[in-house]
Amino acid sequence: MSRKLFLLIIAFSLSVIISCNKENNPDAANLSPARKLVGTWKTTIPVKFFIKTDFCSGALELVASEKREVTFIITEVTGNENEVNIECRYSSTDFTVLNQNCTNGTGYVPDVSPTFLKGEISSSQLNVKNYSGKLVCSISFTTDLMEGTWDDSWCAVYCQEVYTDAKALKLKLQK
Repeated sequence: MSRKLFLLIIAFSLSVIISCNKENNPDAANLSPARKLVGTWKTTIPVKFFIKTDFCSGALELVASEKREVTFIITEVTGNENEVNIECRYSSTDFTVLNQNCTNGTGYVPDVSPTFLKGEISSSQLNVKNYSGKLVCSISFTTDLMEGTWDDSWCAVYCQEVYTDAKALKLKLQK
């Protein structure tokens, strides 16, 4: 084998190894958490949540908004530093109907508080999943601040989606 061919094979192999990440290798391990997240995290100001339902027209459409004060109570999962349990509590104010065509109400069924969620941590990223394993929130964090986007949807009799603007959910570690 020629030296050029050997170097070409090595270069190709290294590029494949370097380009592998969790998106194209779901079995890849999460990176160790940048810090422990155990504790109580709260919003310092209410966050605007938007609400879509298919109650008014049969199509999922924006119908209302409300402001929420959110608390995450995060506890560790024994034996796995990359997983946490999250008790999510919230209180809401300023419920505002945004769609004037909803003359018989919005069909919104408020989220249950508290809600129990699972978190997966990789480095400084926390992915929050609901009881069925669906991603509902993606959050980046530092020592005492979290910032992320909430987006949860489900269907029962009617469908609804509850979400924030990008990176609007900001929580601070309580000391």
